Amino acid sequence: MTSATGTSEAGFTLVELVVVMVIIGITSAALVLTLPGPDARVRGAAEKLAAQAAATRDMAILTGKSTLFQPAVPDGLTLTSDPDGPISFDATGLATPAQIIIVSGDASARVRIDAAGGVNAR
Repeated sequence: MTSATGTSEAGFTLVELVVVMVIIGITSAALVLTLPGPDARVRGAAEKLAAQAAATRDMAILTGKSTLFQPAVPDGLTLTSDPDGPISFDATGLATPAQIIIVSGDASARVRIDAAGGVNAR
């Protein structure tokens, strides 16, 4: 840019600085929104546990033998099960009804196994 005296001034205009700040703000917001929080870790552990229980049920049906499922405690998470102990799936896929709760701080997720052998994670 040239001043009234004819000398050249180097630098950025206010508009250019504001545009750069807006771009940085949008990029930062997008990054923060994509980072997994503690909820995602707990939810992932519950989904994995539900898949393992469903696989155990399927194995009991395929082999025609009752099979026990003992939920494993994921690292850094707290697991409570009602009833305590292994969950039994019989040869037809019917199960001992159970509820498994996974907790980490304020985040929690639940895996339910109903008497018909249905498994779902929430």
